[in-house]
Amino acid sequence: MAGAKHWRRLAMGLATVMGGKPQGFFIPYRHAASLPQAGTLPTYEGIEEVYTARREAFQELINDFNKYKQYIDNIGENKPPQPRWDQSWFPRLDAAAAYALVRTRAPKRIVEIGSGHSTRFMARAISDGGLATRLTAIDPQPRAVIEGLDIDVQRRTLHEAPPEIFANLEPGDFLFVDSSHILMPGSDVDHILNRILPALPVGVLVHFHDIFLPFDYPADWAWRGYNEQQGVAALIQGGAYEIEFSSNYVMAYAPEWLDPTPLANIPLAPGAYENSLWLKKTR
Repeated sequence: MAGAKHWRRLAMGLATVMGGKPQGFFIPYRHAASLPQAGTLPTYEGIEEVYTARREAFQELINDFNKYKQYIDNIGENKPPQPRWDQSWFPRLDAAAAYALVRTRAPKRIVEIGSGHSTRFMARAISDGGLATRLTAIDPQPRAVIEGLDIDVQRRTLHEAPPEIFANLEPGDFLFVDSSHILMPGSDVDHILNRILPALPVGVLVHFHDIFLPFDYPADWAWRGYNEQQGVAALIQGGAYEIEFSSNYVMAYAPEWLDPTPLANIPLAPGAYENSLWLKKTR
């Protein structure tokens, strides 16, 4: 971890454990030192089998990139809030998959929890395709400028968002999640997994970002304390969701699939991980 990040994390930790305003979580566990180091866990074999069974669907989506080659090639030529490839927040394959899914599925509505570069790519897909899709972005502080896009921006936390935003989602619509990645009682991830998702109708597509399944989180992300994918793993194995696409799986097992697509000429930003996961609710 870089020096500045180390000291910032230390300050936040001290404030939390010393009784100040909490800036994170501290969970006492006397056997913590005996656990494997982050990034060293073996592949989750049962989850890997579920992913592998969907390889054909993953490749079909990647083949769709060629349908939109002229549009993908033109991305990056305009100033913000238009999308660009040279960023690590929502990199190459994640961005192309979101773009292609919006173009091919043409959802009536997209509700996005956590906004920024992903918002730009999906808004661009809506515009390029002349779609009537309504995109609602919920984020108190988007990670990239999104003002100026033809979308509904809700500058508030998930807990402050009107419930009807989610209640009105229909089959074929998208719920795009890129939140805190922290699964704790009362956190946004808890709210999403245990309150919002159960109420969604069958047929809604759900996206989670920063999901490395069927692998562990990488060692250089250990300082983040992310644990969202442990909850997402239960969704995958529970039988109520089908995997539509996984960037991380493709880059681990079939990166050559990108060679005949427009992405072959788009470099991956330094330090970036491609890790979008798309699911479809089936029951």
